[in-house]
This record gives sequence, C-alpha cells and structure tokens, in this order.
Amino acid sequence: MKFKEQHKTALAKVLSDLVQCDGIVNQGEIDFLQRAYAVFRITTTSRKKATRLSLAEAVRMLKALGDEEKNAILRVLQMLSMSDDDLAQSESQFITALLLSIGLRLPETEGIKAEFVSIPNLGFDTRNAVLYVEPSYDKKVNARIKRDYDAICDVLDSMGREFFYLPHFVSDLDSKKDTFRNTLSYLEPSLSTEQLDHIDRNLAQLNSVFFSKEIFLNHLNANGLNIEKPAYFLKIDTPMVGHGHDFLIIEIDGDPLDTISRVAWLKSNILNINPPACSPRETRLIEKFKACDGATTHDELQYTGLHKIIIDTVLKYNISQQVSRLYITHNGDIFLTDRNNTEVKMPALCKALYIFFLLHEEGMSLTYLNDHKTELYNIYRCISTYGDDELLRTAIDNLTDFIGSTMNANLSRIRKAFRDILGDEASIYLIKGEKGGRKSIHLDRSLVVFEDRKAFE
Repeated sequence: MKFKEQHKTALAKVLSDLVQCDGIVNQGEIDFLQRAYAVFRITTTSRKKATRLSLAEAVRMLKALGDEEKNAILRVLQMLSMSDDDLAQSESQFITALLLSIGLRLPETEGIKAEFVSIPNLGFDTRNAVLYVEPSYDKKVNARIKRDYDAICDVLDSMGREFFYLPHFVSDLDSKKDTFRNTLSYLEPSLSTEQLDHIDRNLAQLNSVFFSKEIFLNHLNANGLNIEKPAYFLKIDTPMVGHGHDFLIIEIDGDPLDTISRVAWLKSNILNINPPACSPRETRLIEKFKACDGATTHDELQYTGLHKIIIDTVLKYNISQQVSRLYITHNGDIFLTDRNNTEVKMPALCKALYIFFLLHEEGMSLTYLNDHKTELYNIYRCISTYGDDELLRTAIDNLTDFIGSTMNANLSRIRKAFRDILGDEASIYLIKGEKGGRKSIHLDRSLVVFEDRKAFE
C-alpha cells in the first residue's frame, strides 16, 4: 500500500477527528492512535500539519488513494471506533460520511454520490440538521418529498437528525411575515427601519433556489464544486468548528426517501460493512493493530471539551504568550492562535471593518472611511457569502455614511466578540481611539498572520 506524506497527514486528521467527535477521548482510543501512528509511520510533523487541515481537505487527499488503501482505512476506522468498546452515534455518522466521500466502491454504496465540504460559519446551530438544497427547481423531487415528508422525517429522526426542508421555511416566513418582522426587531436591534422594509418587500419574491445559492452553492461553486442536482446537506460533528461547518452532501438521484434510507442503513450497519477480501498486505497491516496483551486500567483519564477550556485558561497566564497571535483565513475567519485556536466569531461586515483596521496599522478617523469605500467593499466581498453586489454595496454605504446605528453596532459586536473570549485582556485587540479622533488597533502586527493577505488588498 502506498501512503505518501500528504496522505499520512490527511489520515492523521481523520483519525484524530473520529476520536474526538463524540466529545470524549479515553485511554483505549489513545492506545489505538499510538499504534496507528506507528503502523502508518505518521510523524509528529505530519500530526502538527494535520491540525491546520480542514476535514474536507483531508478527505480530498484520501479520495486520490487506490481501492486497497481505502479498504484499509475503512477497517482501521471501524477498529478505532470500537477501541473504547462503544460506538457513539456521532462516530457511526462520521465513518459513514468518510466511506461515502472518499469513493470507496462497495455494493452498499453503489449509486450514492456524495461529497465532503466545509462551508463558512452559517450563524445558526446546524449540528442535528439535514438541509434540502436545490440548484434549480426540480418538480419531481419536490413532489416526492412532499408526498413522503413524514417518512423522511422519521428516517432522519432515527439518525438523531431534523429535516430542514427549505421550501417549507420560505413559505412559512412569507405567511407569517408580520410576526417575523416583530421577531427580527427584537433579535436584531441593529436593523434599521429601512432594512426591515427591504426584507418585507423582497422576501415574498425569493424562493428556496435563491437561498440555496446564496447560503451554500455560491461558496461551493467559487471553490470548484458544482452541485447540479437537489441534495441533502448533513452536518458532521467535528471536534472544532475551525474554518467552517463540515457537511456531507448527498445527491438526490431518483427517490429522496430511498436515498436517505440507504444512508441511514449504512450508518446503522457501519461496523458490518466489509470491503473485498483482504490482500496479503492488508492482512499484515490489520494484524499489527491487534491489542497488546495485559489488562487495561479502568481509572484512566477521559479527555473532554472541559479539559480544553482548562488548558486554554492555563495558557492565558503563560507569560511568554500573554498576547495571542491572530490568524486570519483567506475568507476572513479570525482565530486566536495561542488561545487553543479559538475562533473570534462575528458577522461578516464586522470582520470586514476589523480586517480593514488591521491592514491600516496607522489607523484613521471614522469620518474618513467614506474615502475607502472601494477597499472596504472588496474586503467584504471576499468574506461574505452573499452574492448580491447591490446588497453588499448598500451595507458598506450604510456603514461609512453613518446611516442609522450601523457603525456603532458593528464596533460593539467586535468588542463583544473579543471580550467574550478574553475579558479584560481584549483591550489590545479592539478598534479604539479618542472620540472624533484617529481609531486604530494597537496589536503588534508581528502577531498578525494572514493566510492570504493579498486577497484583502
């Protein structure tokens, strides 16, 4: 079997994420990981590189492997999932997503077309969601979903999932738009009357195809993945949100109920899925994973998300890392590198304003932002998932022309995003300055790392 260095890095990412996807890591899983790293000769360097990969990137690398290597990966994932003597639902879902997306050819997966993708943070909790997304209106598929809607919901419920059928959401919003406006005014107080009126005027004209493209497909198309048929988008549990939400996209080819039922069957029977007969090399590899003799202690540490918080708290008081580095991805996501790579979450317009001030170390008065509309728009366009240029330009106009409370609301959200993580230590990361005077971010720019600075310049 041929595993190049890049494949070993990708495999390290997959194994690590599988171990952590149920939220608990115990000694049996650690022991198995150590054997896996030894068997596949995965170095510490590769493991460090793996932490910078998204799961979608790792899957793309593994997809290029041959059938023999993919078979071995499935067997190893099955054994790893049972190394703690318990198959969690999140683990079975994870392995199902992997075997479908890396193109493992099995009778059980024949005819199921699936892709693994990472989509920028969507702003709502999609952990248990299965979303219906359509690039164009397919009358037959929609008719079958409406006919079998309850049955599809029952199948997904058995998987611990909830069905988000976008056409239902759009029609429900339109029928209850007065209630929706009232709800928005409370939940999004920064929205002006003009913006609420704009929503009222345009919501009824938009459909599930429009929202499918704006929320999901435009981003995927920009990254070279064209979804041509209606599809189910399943959120996959991963240990950290990282640079986006990980989704398994399952193309609906034929009957929607049959498609999701086959995926549910795979998930329920994932440990019983057998690749073709092992080759001698596969057999020798699997033998190396047999557990070592001797009893395992029962008082070993179980590592959970709380341990990460404890570690992060300790690191905050490490004198050599009092001020964390900032890492800015190519799509504008912001991470505190030395705070356990914690993401600083804020809306796209806030990110655009913040990145603008990071790039302008000398700072400037807010009244001069009007002279930099084009630059702000270009940054906003890079990181926003919206495809409507007019809406993007309107947002920048409102920000720089001080329409409503747009500027103050965005500055407030930036402050809250950092203070929620760092408390009083957030000050050095904030946009600050005398009232009416020059505003700037006082963070040493040697601590700011851009994945692709040129994308914003």
